[in-house]
Amino acid sequence: MRFFLKTTLFLGEGSLKNVEKIVNENERVLVFSSRSMDRLGFLGEVTKYLEEAGAVYETIIGVPAEPTLEAVEEILPKVKEFEPEMFIAIGGGSVIDVAKAVKVFYDVPDLNFDDVAIFSRFQKMNPIPKLKTKLIAIPSTSGAGSEVSAASVIKKGDTKYTLVSPELCPDYAILDPRLPEKMPKEVARNSGLDVLVHAIEAYVSKAATPFSDAYAIKAAKTVFEYLEKSVSGDREAREKIHYAATMAGIAFLNGRLGLVHAMSHKAAWIGPHGLVNAILLPYVMEYNIKRAPGRYDSLAKELGFKDVEELYFKVIELNEKLAVPKLSEIVDEKEFMEKLDEMAKKAYEDPLVNFNPVEPTVDEIKEIYMKAFRGE
Repeated sequence: MRFFLKTTLFLGEGSLKNVEKIVNENERVLVFSSRSMDRLGFLGEVTKYLEEAGAVYETIIGVPAEPTLEAVEEILPKVKEFEPEMFIAIGGGSVIDVAKAVKVFYDVPDLNFDDVAIFSRFQKMNPIPKLKTKLIAIPSTSGAGSEVSAASVIKKGDTKYTLVSPELCPDYAILDPRLPEKMPKEVARNSGLDVLVHAIEAYVSKAATPFSDAYAIKAAKTVFEYLEKSVSGDREAREKIHYAATMAGIAFLNGRLGLVHAMSHKAAWIGPHGLVNAILLPYVMEYNIKRAPGRYDSLAKELGFKDVEELYFKVIELNEKLAVPKLSEIVDEKEFMEKLDEMAKKAYEDPLVNFNPVEPTVDEIKEIYMKAFRGE
């Protein structure tokens, strides 16, 4: 067993000011920002702190909502021209994931994406070499956990690939609760439900430890208690969920994830990641609980529920309260059925299946997709 955390965390209202302390005079800093962080003035606040620290900086504003290899390749020439010594990523998980991927191919220019991007657990990948450029992650949404994780999820075509290495863990994460205050309700819902999926999957994972369990339990408790209020815009609840997202990130950094993520990564074309995760969660839970209920039962008791059945129904109830749609309501049936076999096969090959409490077959995964589609 091992427990690992590379990232130094700064948290609390106004913690964005720590940028000034972290950055050195004359340090070359490249800032990746979402458009919303520019519009809301938080990018301007970051650049003000960089100026006060005497840093040299440039900004790249706007990356796709789902990070893609094309976006990384488009950004790389500008990065090489500027020659930064540090990256700052301010925005949602996609902005942080793009910054991580750019860091890999900026620091090791001869590296080929297909040689290091993980797609199948049956395929041997080359390790990512040591990286030198420092990274500060400043999340504006509350879900991905990318600000502490060792992974960058990048979409190539219709499929998500994963770059994984401790080298990808940000050096610093700044959790300033002012940033997620302006999240649209739908983003607050989808990202918050992603926190719950991270917490549950990390807890029931074959790689879980007592230390990752502690973070997973606290994150899950926080979601059940505060997510509805957070979606409604309650300020205190938003702060609680923002911290819970990072706790769940620490949990899965160490405990890993499972079949929900394996399936949602291969269904990335359907909709936002957190939403697809939330839709799939009850169906994967039902499948796992029938075959290996032990860890779910333990989690239920840790969360103050009577048994595993109550946990399962609480998850369904939360989805219903937050108006999470059925798969059939957000995806065309013909297109879904055409892609079903391929999704099931690719999900079976996903490395995260190794950590699921149960080893599923391709046909069983296909059946879970179908149940989620039909809303059974």
